[in-house]
Amino acid sequence: MGELKEIDIFIFNTLRNVLYEKLPEYKDVLDLQGDSIYSSEYNIYLFMNEFASYLVSRIIEDRTSVFTKKSFDYINLLGQSDNCEVLNIVNVGVLEILYTEEADNREWIKRNLSEKLQPYFLAWSKYYR
Repeated sequence: MGELKEIDIFIFNTLRNVLYEKLPEYKDVLDLQGDSIYSSEYNIYLFMNEFASYLVSRIIEDRTSVFTKKSFDYINLLGQSDNCEVLNIVNVGVLEILYTEEADNREWIKRNLSEKLQPYFLAWSKYYR
């Protein structure tokens, strides 16, 4: 079981570090909050849910902000992966949150997702209206 936990930790650290590299201002936000409550658990899904929820608040505030643009660059970068686990993390960890919390902006969000991620995003319509 230890080997599997090591894989979880590796995925968590990799995706978190890329996020912090692409969006250092998000790390600053977490630092001000006393860091993410999920970071010590190495649960990448919850960590990405937290990121997506913060992104939703920024989309509502100003969807043309640099933070929002860089966030979609990060999401689309992860979406280029051929790794099924990474794609699932993006789908469930980010796209589901964006779909459910931003019903008014779904078309705008879809346009900002890569062609590869758009079908994942739209597939959430089967579960949420």
